[in-house]
Amino acid sequence: MNTAHARPVTILTGFLGAGKTTFLNALMKSYPKKRFAIIENEIGQLNIDSSLLNENYGQLVALQEGCICCTLNDELYTALESLYQKQDSFDELVIECTGLAIPDAITEPFTRHPVFKSYFPLKKIICLVDAALIEDQIKERDEVLRQITAADVIVINKTEAVHSAYLSYLSNYLAHVNPLAKTLQSTVTEGFPFEIIEEIKYTKKIEAFSFLKNVNLSGSLILGKSSLAKQHLSDIATRVYTFTEEFNFVNLFLGLSKLVGKYPNKIYRMKGIGYKKDENKKIIIQTVGSRVDMDYGNHWKKDERKMNTLVFIGKELDSLSIQDLLIRMLTIKEKQ
Repeated sequence: MNTAHARPVTILTGFLGAGKTTFLNALMKSYPKKRFAIIENEIGQLNIDSSLLNENYGQLVALQEGCICCTLNDELYTALESLYQKQDSFDELVIECTGLAIPDAITEPFTRHPVFKSYFPLKKIICLVDAALIEDQIKERDEVLRQITAADVIVINKTEAVHSAYLSYLSNYLAHVNPLAKTLQSTVTEGFPFEIIEEIKYTKKIEAFSFLKNVNLSGSLILGKSSLAKQHLSDIATRVYTFTEEFNFVNLFLGLSKLVGKYPNKIYRMKGIGYKKDENKKIIIQTVGSRVDMDYGNHWKKDERKMNTLVFIGKELDSLSIQDLLIRMLTIKEKQ
């Protein structure tokens, strides 16, 4: 496929009132020469957000039949088919989800469907959070946690409403909840950090895990909870598993598929990098909802040490015997 025909997709999520429409208007204003197609989703027949958008966009599609993740196989696919026919009228696509949407389901056509994956490559998932309300929202709504853990970029919005000390704590806490994402802040005076956001990409970001740089990666490794885990919501955990041995990727795919399918309420997100001895490209492993997706990424650099690294984010992860499952998937175990 000619990449000139590709229209990158940004998924914009965040709980009710987080400021998604304000962010979208500011995005279009910051890039006046870029034509955005927008898929707007609200629950109910009256789409208020659409009327609040500036008119600096190429195409606008309003989905009003309920939460987008519940109408995925109908309205969203129909909208994408329609936009495909009008691809000359826009440069990028932004999907603004309802505040109750679960992003894992929305990413499916852009990561698994062979046509949409080619013509609408997923650029990034952005999650906006309300600085003053996010902790209470996390406690009350599971959708909020799923939005945060699915994100490539977390933007703490409305920061003027909280004290600077709390804002520092909140940034660290959100980075603990989703260490795979870049956590940023927006201010009334400086607005949204679009230059930084633009550099963050969905597939490129998972080529390396920055929080592992200072760890001696030998054999297998499990990273426990950070000190923040002793504070609010200590049941949210991050576990990192690394292996120098090679996986049987067929067995790994089947084993992970069974695991995430059985525990969708405990495993919020999984991403990883794998290798094959006879392959120069990295293998990107990630969950999309309750499904596992594997695809080739960038080439290994000459000075990089080839190993398998998988990161799990969720609740009660230690009860799932993840390490035992992964060890059984190693090829070295097959030879014994």
